[in-house]
Amino acid sequence: MTSVTQVADGIYRIDIGLVKGAASGDYLGYSLVYFIAADGETAIIDTSPAAVTPAILEAIRGLGYDPARLSHIILTHIHLDHAGAVGALAQQFPGVKVAVHKRGAPHIVKPEMLIEGTRQAYGVNFEADYGPISPVPKQQVIPVDEGDIISVGSRELKVIYTPGHAPHHMCLYDSRSRGIFSGDSLGFLATGNNSVIIVAGFDLDSALASIDKLQALNPKRIYAAHGTAEREPVEFIQSVKATTRDYGDIILKAMQAGEGQEEMTRRLMTYHKEHDPDDARDTLRRFDDIIPWYIAYFRRKGLA
Repeated sequence: MTSVTQVADGIYRIDIGLVKGAASGDYLGYSLVYFIAADGETAIIDTSPAAVTPAILEAIRGLGYDPARLSHIILTHIHLDHAGAVGALAQQFPGVKVAVHKRGAPHIVKPEMLIEGTRQAYGVNFEADYGPISPVPKQQVIPVDEGDIISVGSRELKVIYTPGHAPHHMCLYDSRSRGIFSGDSLGFLATGNNSVIIVAGFDLDSALASIDKLQALNPKRIYAAHGTAEREPVEFIQSVKATTRDYGDIILKAMQAGEGQEEMTRRLMTYHKEHDPDDARDTLRRFDDIIPWYIAYFRRKGLA
């Protein structure tokens, strides 16, 4: 069931919740969508996949706004769970501008490579669960980079380039609330220890540097793309950095010792139980998912 929560003056979090895939029957994870209203202008940050677009639009209408009058769609990055609906929305609302990091912009205009990467990550039949990826008309795209300002009415959102999770990832700093829209650069906003969300193309050095950049802003709020827990921002950011770095140290030492993924998983489980003994999440599956991408990173760097 969709829930809408006001998280700051003029900022609303739209949470689709757990939705069963139409084809797989599995419960699927989508990013949160943030709706911003200021001085008669409105925008959303991230879109979720096309399959849940009707629920997102209904949530905006429920707040008393017309989705057709959106001024901006702003993407933290172009992965399916965050931006799958952007093409469909841009085509439906030709007056909206789509702000995206300049490294991601070509791939939403001509999404062939994006679609192929999505098939590799989600399976060849991903559209049955998540909906299609459609191109964004080029004239609606605004490529942005570090330090650029996206204005929604009098509200200014500063672009913070934050590669690591993906080379086209950016965060947004809202000076009015001193909040960061963090995308996947700080992982899940959950209690306990957490790391950056680690997927194909993960770059550890870039991820840690991006975390430092966000910490230097001394934010008062984190508007995470996944998870809705309330956490003190500075402590949370420090925890994400420590966990992301420590996971890497553990996996690299295991690689250099000639150990396989099973032993790496055991080492990570031991670390996790020591640092977060009350966490009931399925850490085994999580470690199975992230270890290959750490390994790929260290091999690219020639460290093991």
